[in-house]
Amino acid sequence: MQNRWNRIGATGAAVLFCAAASIQAGAAKLTFGQGMAAVLAEVVNAVEVCSEADSAPMPQVAESPLPEAPRTQAEEAPPAEPAPQPKIKATPQEISMIEHVVEREVHSASYAHKKAIANVIVNRVLAPQFPDTVEAVVHAPGQFPVSIKNYYNPKWKPDADTINAVYAAFYEPDTTGGALYFYAPQYTKGKTARWFENKLQYCFEMEGHRFFC
Repeated sequence: MQNRWNRIGATGAAVLFCAAASIQAGAAKLTFGQGMAAVLAEVVNAVEVCSEADSAPMPQVAESPLPEAPRTQAEEAPPAEPAPQPKIKATPQEISMIEHVVEREVHSASYAHKKAIANVIVNRVLAPQFPDTVEAVVHAPGQFPVSIKNYYNPKWKPDADTINAVYAAFYEPDTTGGALYFYAPQYTKGKTARWFENKLQYCFEMEGHRFFC
C-alpha cells in the first residue's frame, strides 16, 4: 500500500512539473524543452534558498536565572536566646519572704542598697556554712529576727524597687563581692560590732550598712 502511494505521488509530481513547463513555455513563447529548463532552474533556486535558510544559525536566547526559593521565617529569624536561669531555687513564698525582709531592713534605701541586702541572702543559700534554702536562711536564729516578722505581719509592703532588686539578686551578677554579712553601726554596738569588725573580712559600706565576707 505504501509503494502504491509513493508511485501515485511521484506521478503527480511529474504531471505538475510538465504542466508548469508547458505554462512557462506558452507564457514566454518558448519551446516545451526551454519551458521545462526554466521551471527546473526555478525549482533548483528555490531549493537552494530553503537550504540556506535551514543552515542559518538559530538566534541565541539568554536564559534567565532561576529565582531563589523564598526563605522561611524560621531561616531569617535569629536563634532565640536561652531563658535566664536563677542562681538559686526558691518557691513563690520564699521570694516573698526575701522581699519583705529587704523592705523591712532598708525600706527607704536606694535600689542598689536593696539589691545588696538581697544578694547577701542569695549568697548565704549558696554558701556551705549556711542553710541551703531561703526559708531556712531568713529564719535562722539571730539572723533576721525582726525583719522576718514583716512577712507575717507586714508593716512595710515591698515596693517596685524592692521587688526588682530581689529579682536582680536571683538573675544578675552579685554586686557585693560575695558578702555574707552586714550590720548597721548606728544600731549595733559593743561586742556584736567588734565581732563583725574582728572576725570577718570587710567588703564595703553603703548607706549606713557595713558589708563583710
